[in-house]
Amino acid sequence: MVMMGGFGLIKDYDAIKQAGFDYAELDMPEIEALSEKNFEAFRAHVETVGFPVPTGARILPITEPTFFVPGFKETDLKPYLESTCARSERVGIRKILFGNGKARWLIDENSRQKEQVFISFLRMLCEIAGNHGQEILIEPLGPKYSNYINTLPEAARVIDAVGMPNLGAMADLRHFVWSGEPFEDIKTYRDIVGHFHIDFPLSWPARLWPCVRDGYNYAAYLKYLKGEDVTLTVEADIPEDWMNAGRDARELIEYYMK
Repeated sequence: MVMMGGFGLIKDYDAIKQAGFDYAELDMPEIEALSEKNFEAFRAHVETVGFPVPTGARILPITEPTFFVPGFKETDLKPYLESTCARSERVGIRKILFGNGKARWLIDENSRQKEQVFISFLRMLCEIAGNHGQEILIEPLGPKYSNYINTLPEAARVIDAVGMPNLGAMADLRHFVWSGEPFEDIKTYRDIVGHFHIDFPLSWPARLWPCVRDGYNYAAYLKYLKGEDVTLTVEADIPEDWMNAGRDARELIEYYMK
């Protein structure tokens, strides 16, 4: 069964539910930035409403090269990671999506020599997340978003090197298209793929919402989700009208998954 989620900010939480989605996917740095009072109010609201938030996006509030910069120490991020994992667990987040393409940007031809530092960071992150019953899912990103870990095979290599049981990957239609990765990789690496994203993949820089009338054939991607219990989030620009967006998303899934 495909569970469909909508990506948004905290202000969109109720609208995502009203639009008929199965869950909300929220931005983790926004949750972490809340004051304790405001966080507790939001946590209580999620508990009262009962609308799940099983996935959290963009774990780090970093938009510049970090991991391969000289002098980086993974322990510098440990307090933040411990805090955000603890908070996100309290609102129900179990799958933490690790995109942060700029943070993992290779800055020069010697950057790969520092890969062990990145691997050590992932081990630390997985250990912290594991203490809160969470898994970390690396998101392969297209070349416009990152120059490191662009495909599932590349993610699988890093996952093997890290060797943590709660580390996996996810698949995003947009990044498959922009990286030129064959959709068959979803089947090949299905054992490590724990989540999916979708939008209209040909739009740039806007991320438009997918619909059956946009001219793109989603069958080649969505066929790998048929008969599977998966979470699929529409990760696109936050819509002005959530009800229309939700209707388009449901129509898309019904059309391609029938």
